[in-house]
Amino acid sequence: MRDSIGGVDRHLISVVAVLAFAVVGCSGFEPLTETSIERISFESVDLPGRLWDPFMPPISEGEPVTVEGRLTVPPTDEPVPTVIIAHGCGGVGAAEVGWVGELAEAGYATFIVDSFGGRGITEICDGRETINVLSPVVDIYRAAELLEANPYLDGSRVAVMGFSFGGRTAIWAGYRKFREAYAGRTFAGHLAFYPSTCFIELAEEDLAGAPLRIFQGTDDDWTPIDQCESMVDRLVAGGADAVVHAYAGAGHSFDNVGLAWAVSHLQPSALSPADCTFVERDGEIIDTETGDVAGTGSSCVRRGVTYAYDAEARARAAADLIDDLMNMFAH
Repeated sequence: MRDSIGGVDRHLISVVAVLAFAVVGCSGFEPLTETSIERISFESVDLPGRLWDPFMPPISEGEPVTVEGRLTVPPTDEPVPTVIIAHGCGGVGAAEVGWVGELAEAGYATFIVDSFGGRGITEICDGRETINVLSPVVDIYRAAELLEANPYLDGSRVAVMGFSFGGRTAIWAGYRKFREAYAGRTFAGHLAFYPSTCFIELAEEDLAGAPLRIFQGTDDDWTPIDQCESMVDRLVAGGADAVVHAYAGAGHSFDNVGLAWAVSHLQPSALSPADCTFVERDGEIIDTETGDVAGTGSSCVRRGVTYAYDAEARARAAADLIDDLMNMFAH
């Protein structure tokens, strides 16, 4: 089931949230005795094109768009670290929402960003609808700016976490080239579950010192682990702090509690780059097999993927995730 973040009066929600931040800021910090959940809208930019064509269009070529997010802050008597969450190709759902409770118990606020709703997109898994893949990255930067006004959040301790398509968003939000192009900021760390980006080698892969942790099942047939291991090898060779947490026998979406009702699932229409190798060359993303601009029509792209919930792998990933966040936020 999808978790809609839509609101009837989104601008009012945003204004009320900002005013609330201002009132508390003027009166001093007031302990939060109960979990706070807010839907907040903010302004971002919808970049032109589909996927990475064009690649890195100037922000001046984008159109203004209103994006929404769901902020959850646990009870606290001091500002807490925040994890901004980027969703997968199916939009906000159980994979993203399912981690909010555990992160709150660990003392972390979460802000789930819905990059589809404000753009009128339902899902992009099968390629019928699309988005420039850097638009969600811009959303992450704008979300971070918004959250700086909240007195319950420690603006110096913000990490980005994402799932599949959102895993790409979480990683790319850390690259220096995108941060400089789209007025972004540095984050305490980047956490990517089975990211759909490891098959793309960028010309510059500079995380600027921020740690990267990838959570990946060894039996993932949508975003194979060997692609991510190769990407991490490149990053580490360049001096980055990057690690793949591997979970034996786990597949795609192994952490998604919304899939716990069945052993495995088949999505026959979903597009998979599992057999692809793309590289950035001369400002374009190129299919190395053909030398042409890469896209959903590339011959290496196939349809049909499987995914499954794995309780044991999720439990291990939860322990790894909290441990990683503790280390990231300690610096």
